[in-house]
Amino acid sequence: MKYYVMYAETAVEEYFKPNDMLKDELMEACLNSEFQYLNHEPIESEISEDGGLEFPDFVISGCVPFISDKFKRLFDDLKVDNLFYKPIIFTFNSLGIKEYYYLALPPRINCLNWDESDIQTEENEFLTKRELMQEAEKIVINDYAVGNYKIFKLANVTNQEIIVTEEIKNVIEKAKLENVYFAELKGVD
Repeated sequence: MKYYVMYAETAVEEYFKPNDMLKDELMEACLNSEFQYLNHEPIESEISEDGGLEFPDFVISGCVPFISDKFKRLFDDLKVDNLFYKPIIFTFNSLGIKEYYYLALPPRINCLNWDESDIQTEENEFLTKRELMQEAEKIVINDYAVGNYKIFKLANVTNQEIIVTEEIKNVIEKAKLENVYFAELKGVD
């Protein structure tokens, strides 16, 4: 099976930017996909004045992924049921703008092929091997460990990539969602 990293352009001046306070509030839980620190209650947040006024379908701020209502409906139609959703209402009160988005946080699953992937480990003599931060430079996925997940992050590494199946990629591309891009993960050479 083919897998892809799903990403968004982050340096487009015309796109809105979430304010730093909102990003900081959600960042800790999003780093490790720790849903237990989030509730499903909506948050209303003024957008940053540093950004523009265009609202694409996908925005990533740090490691915090936001999707438009249109993007969420597409996931619902595809029966993607493993994402944690938190409604976010982005506002620009002086212009009367309200845009509805969702924090869409994928779970981390243990599907990394450790033998075939290239893993970089920090060096620290005071930490045990389990405590060292590890990042996969070259990602190879064990198909059998993915199960029915169509969108996920990798467990046991610090990587923040959102990984999707080819099916999800194809449907998203067909829907022509704005600011959603893909990079294929290369298999074993």
